[in-house]
Amino acid sequence: MTRFSHRLLLVALIAATGTGCADVAATPQRQAMAPTANPSSRELLVGHNAMRNERIDTIGKGQVQLLFADQSSLSVAPGSEVMINEFLYDPLTQTGNLTATVTTGVLRYVGGRVSKQRDVAFYTPTAVVSVRGGIVLIKAERDAPLDPGGGGKTEVLFLSGDRMCLTASEQTRCTTKSATAITNEGGEPPSAPMPVTTEMIEALLSNLEAANWGAPTGALAQSGEPSRAGRR
Repeated sequence: MTRFSHRLLLVALIAATGTGCADVAATPQRQAMAPTANPSSRELLVGHNAMRNERIDTIGKGQVQLLFADQSSLSVAPGSEVMINEFLYDPLTQTGNLTATVTTGVLRYVGGRVSKQRDVAFYTPTAVVSVRGGIVLIKAERDAPLDPGGGGKTEVLFLSGDRMCLTASEQTRCTTKSATAITNEGGEPPSAPMPVTTEMIEALLSNLEAANWGAPTGALAQSGEPSRAGRR
């Protein structure tokens, strides 16, 4: 893939992260299930600087996008299970922390101010993904819960930014090059960073597409409480 096509793809990706609007509220351990005019697309504005143990479950439901106070965003595809373990942000120092667990599914993270100062971490069944700035796509697959081998697969695509690393089996692989991927399966160490094609990226992005994206359908959920997003 040429440098020109890389740029076109990244421009299209950034455009796809523009704000839509939907009516949704989230509380700890609550599934993403809010009735909207467009049930395939739900957007949650995290209107506070702290969040812990927020569960996003889109199994059998539509896409969810979280917009954090540090200007980062997390788009969760249908059929995914994600837990926001912790989000902290100090607007005065523009520093904080973000960790999340991706049990299964596909998500896109677009970095904000927190990731410019320190790595943010995503835990999957087989690996830990750390990101410094930029945009990444993460796909996590898990084997059957009774599988004694602790199998599963993690695939991460680094689209832009400073750095992305994948750690598994006490080994770490990193990349700073756009349009590269690192994978891990079962108990195996991470693969070496590999260039990815436009088709591979578009295949993952297709999981995040939603009909009528960008059409206002309701008020965004906001809250001043430290660990709860309430409906306005």
